[in-house]
Amino acid sequence: MAVKSGIYLNPSLQLGKIMSKNDPVIDREKLYEEVWSEPVNTVAKRYGLSDVGLAKICKKLVIPLPSRGYWAKVYAGKKMKRVPLPKLIGDGLPKSPAPLAVKLSVLSTEEQEARASAKLKASNARKTAQSVVQSNDLIDPHPLVAAAKKRLQRNNGWSNEKGLRSAPDEVLDIEVTESSLDRALLIMDNLSKKLNALSVTMKVVPTSKQTVLDVEGTIVELKISEYVRRTNHEETPDETKARERYWNRNRWDSSISYPKIPRYDYHPTGIMTIHAGHWPERNWKDTDRTSLEDRLDEVVADIFVLAAKIKEKNDEEARRVERRRTAEERYAFLSSRLENERKLINQLEADAANWERANRIRSYVAAFEREVFRDNDLTPELKDWLAWARAKANGLDPLVLVSDPILDAPELKRPSYW
Repeated sequence: MAVKSGIYLNPSLQLGKIMSKNDPVIDREKLYEEVWSEPVNTVAKRYGLSDVGLAKICKKLVIPLPSRGYWAKVYAGKKMKRVPLPKLIGDGLPKSPAPLAVKLSVLSTEEQEARASAKLKASNARKTAQSVVQSNDLIDPHPLVAAAKKRLQRNNGWSNEKGLRSAPDEVLDIEVTESSLDRALLIMDNLSKKLNALSVTMKVVPTSKQTVLDVEGTIVELKISEYVRRTNHEETPDETKARERYWNRNRWDSSISYPKIPRYDYHPTGIMTIHAGHWPERNWKDTDRTSLEDRLDEVVADIFVLAAKIKEKNDEEARRVERRRTAEERYAFLSSRLENERKLINQLEADAANWERANRIRSYVAAFEREVFRDNDLTPELKDWLAWARAKANGLDPLVLVSDPILDAPELKRPSYW
């Protein structure tokens, strides 16, 4: 634990909705000022938290909150006193020192509106789900439920050592023991009918071995599973005899194989869980107080909340991909522009060098011609050479639009003998 300026720091703090390392750090003083300047629910929405979630963070940071009725009195015009922010070191403070700050992601106005809209949709979905009467028997089941019943009630073909029946690549993703199959099918049927009333479609995707829901264009995975209790296997007398028979066999006798004795025994519990989504995800489980059948309306509402979170995550991923694509395009453009600029500079330098060579050749040819004239030695051969030299200078000069018939000709190809 590090100490700085008399305040304890906790580098491993995990509070509230912790985001990426780039999210702003909210210190105690700033958060204290916010919760005493506005109601807790207003501040919580800003950070994408619930009232309870923000209250837990304030408790960890030892930040006092306004009492119930505080804001009603403030709005009525009564002048209220703040509870001062306590120091983190001193008499009467908790033995476990509080952290200095917490990382919280500040939501934009659009994100806050989107989350408020998602909560409203979930509330409306729950009311609609409550209007769909649940059946206690599998009567007129959903087509996918009927197909799952036919497939999972087969008497053979189940080799799962836990005794679970499942065929997610063929029918609904249900993984339960035989004794719980009828109940799982009934739960799935009631759930599918409630979702169908909200225009949520359900389908099986054989390639990914998943059952998925289409919630207003957002895909949410769905599964029902049963918890199976595991105990150490106690060897039976028949297994003991089989083991002894194997060890007492003739060493050359290959007709007797080592008996396969399980390490564990698995026992059905009837405790089921509905799983939805996959990072983010949501699970609903049978409890001692309530069964899944009593919570299906809650499940439907939470599925809409989960779908909103998945959509938010997918949208952020799409924005990230788009940012990366834009960055790669810009990188490609700048790289191409730089490469092209280098080629142009190289060509410019080559043209300048050739222009200097051409002028140097012309100067030399002119000086050579003057010397020959002085000596009266200008023969036909020298005239031809002077003409050839000037033509080569013109061929090198980028400002003269002529080509050298030899140097600028296409590359020669070596003749093939085969």
